[in-house]
Amino acid sequence: MSRHEYLTAETTEDRVLRQLCEALLFERQCSAVGETADREWTCGARLFRARIEMGGFDRPRISSRSIVTKTADVWRLATLVDVVDALQAEDTLKAELNDDLRRTAYLTDLTRPTVTQRGPRIAMTYDALETAIDEGHPYHPCFKARSGFSDADHRAYGPEAGAAFQLQWLAVDRALVEQVVPDGFWKAELCDATGLKLCDRATAAGIDLSQYAFFPVHPWQAEKLKGDALYRTWIETGKIMPLGACGDTYRATQSVRTLSNASDPTGAHVKTSMAMRNTSSLRTIEPHSVCVAPAISDWLTAVLDSDPLFRTGCRLTILREYAGMIVGRDTPLAGHLAALYRESPQARGFAADQVMPLNALSLTEVDGLPLIDPWVQKHGLHAWLDQLLRVVVLPVWHLMVAHGIGLEAHGQNLMLHHEGGWPIGLIARDFHESVEYVPGLLSRPDLVPDFAAIDPAYAEAAPDQFHQMQSAEALRELVMDTLFIYNLAELSNLLHSHYGVPENLFWRRIRWFLDKHVADHNLQARQALFDPFAPQIATESLMTLKLNGGKGVFRHAVSNPLNLTKG
Repeated sequence: MSRHEYLTAETTEDRVLRQLCEALLFERQCSAVGETADREWTCGARLFRARIEMGGFDRPRISSRSIVTKTADVWRLATLVDVVDALQAEDTLKAELNDDLRRTAYLTDLTRPTVTQRGPRIAMTYDALETAIDEGHPYHPCFKARSGFSDADHRAYGPEAGAAFQLQWLAVDRALVEQVVPDGFWKAELCDATGLKLCDRATAAGIDLSQYAFFPVHPWQAEKLKGDALYRTWIETGKIMPLGACGDTYRATQSVRTLSNASDPTGAHVKTSMAMRNTSSLRTIEPHSVCVAPAISDWLTAVLDSDPLFRTGCRLTILREYAGMIVGRDTPLAGHLAALYRESPQARGFAADQVMPLNALSLTEVDGLPLIDPWVQKHGLHAWLDQLLRVVVLPVWHLMVAHGIGLEAHGQNLMLHHEGGWPIGLIARDFHESVEYVPGLLSRPDLVPDFAAIDPAYAEAAPDQFHQMQSAEALRELVMDTLFIYNLAELSNLLHSHYGVPENLFWRRIRWFLDKHVADHNLQARQALFDPFAPQIATESLMTLKLNGGKGVFRHAVSNPLNLTKG
């Protein structure tokens, strides 16, 4: 049976187990033995075996339901308990991991029937796709843990359910609020009826609006905060006045905490704080990143405007984060009450039926065919793939090599602009925490924001802590991790499984485009500074991070398929 046939028949728990073992093997948390398709490995004192194909960057691809373990000299199908119990980690962290794995499988199955009834996703608009892509992270096994979510929460606020809901609003003492918003912000964001309603509610509560600011909160977070002592104190002392639900309705996007405007698709996407754990992270918003977000977007816009290539051969559009606000910046609740306002694709003039989240390209439909199959059949596999790689890879690479700026270019942060499936441009988003740069490599150092003037945390930052990096290697790791190792590697695997495209050919094609691009623009010396084609490169160890409680920085070495010195 082929790997594709295995995967189309796998249950959600099978998938969680498969991704867990793939991650542990990839990050060297287990000791693999042998080079044949049926490989054995040890995890702690337990022995496992599975049918494995090796993909680019040493990504192992396990055939589902081929994972077995040995007990009393007898091989049997392995379970999640077998693997988690065998891990070398603290008992509390293993218990948390087990809960997250179980919850991931359960929540995935809870809304799967609803999603699969919506029809072919290739024909959906951008906003519909954000709710119909229910697969979650293709690498991390805790792709839908959502700690603290009840079944009702999952149906109300999970993107898969597609439910629309209003934000909750607070009136907050301005002494507690830090914000960077453009002139006339609330008049532009709130319709007259909503603005009047909030003012009426505040006035009825005896609030002097000159001393208070309106603040939006995700309804799940608003409910969760009721159990916090400091939050209750703020309410009891009149520093915060809840005003209830009001205004436009929103739907969760794939990231859950970022909401698209269901009432007006051209309205802002609102990124909200949620004290919910998913994959390895708590989904609050880092306090230092909130008020610098507009400055980062302005900076990136200026850099793109300075280089005409981003409007022609490397078409790149960013969705600007133009407003940021946070309550209690220097309190124990820092990051738990924060919001960012971001442009929607439609606000930038993109037609909703011409935008697709990039991670959709690697998905299969319920009939077992790739989501992209109609495009492949229409345009021809190799012509379409070449155009896709030009459109997706070159803008991110050019920004790094020519301008010294790295984007966290994973599948949810990038969107493909296309005409009838033919790629024509790249759209990027989510910059407030993840953009990195090296001062000595910047093409326009005069454009960099004065981060420390916006938030003092930047003046006291350790080297490589926030946006400013010390080495080209740091940018190389960010870009190649997100764009190649944990993003396009999924597309490479799908093309190999369904269309027989050898993975080494996929990566050689990318290398050809990169070499041609730097030669065409005389960037060979700049590219060499990043050493992106070394035989081995370091990559972030996402699962190891989780096994260490989400604290620290963990990396491991992988073989680089962009290195062409081996045959």
